[in-house]
Amino acid sequence: MGAIILGPAATVEQASEHTDQAEAAILDVNLNGRRVFPIADKLMRRGIPFVFFSGDNDIAIPEHLRYASNLRKSSGSKAVFNALFPAQASERAGITVSPPPDDVFALLPKLRLAARLLLGDVNASDRLVERTLEQAIRNVDHRRLGQSTENWLNDIMREVVKDHGAKLMH
Repeated sequence: MGAIILGPAATVEQASEHTDQAEAAILDVNLNGRRVFPIADKLMRRGIPFVFFSGDNDIAIPEHLRYASNLRKSSGSKAVFNALFPAQASERAGITVSPPPDDVFALLPKLRLAARLLLGDVNASDRLVERTLEQAIRNVDHRRLGQSTENWLNDIMREVVKDHGAKLMH
């Protein structure tokens, strides 16, 4: 796919050495008996896309990471690419993706993940989602015509972080 491979890494410690250079990551959940979730946390704080890749069926993903893509090891490279870069995958396939429905409840998992990528702290990110939705309710009349609900909410979220980011951490 044109990527420069930084691994493989056989241990969590080895994987940790690559987190500062990574632009995307495929994470085996179980590295020699240890879970890779600390690596996922580091990548999430940097806003780096990652996908969990596991041969195990019953992996308990921590709550704050449950919205990350999770593929079975039998998945092919195309599935991995699509999980890491969904927008580019659609573009490459020549698919025009219709805007998501205006169902805010359906967008909540994406909003929570975006908030966690922005702030890294579970509690602060939940407060960010809450403030974003409150701001959206106040500004619903100012939404641009034709703008998808997802893009509109993400724009509001970035504004809330810009205006109140430090306050959300307390």
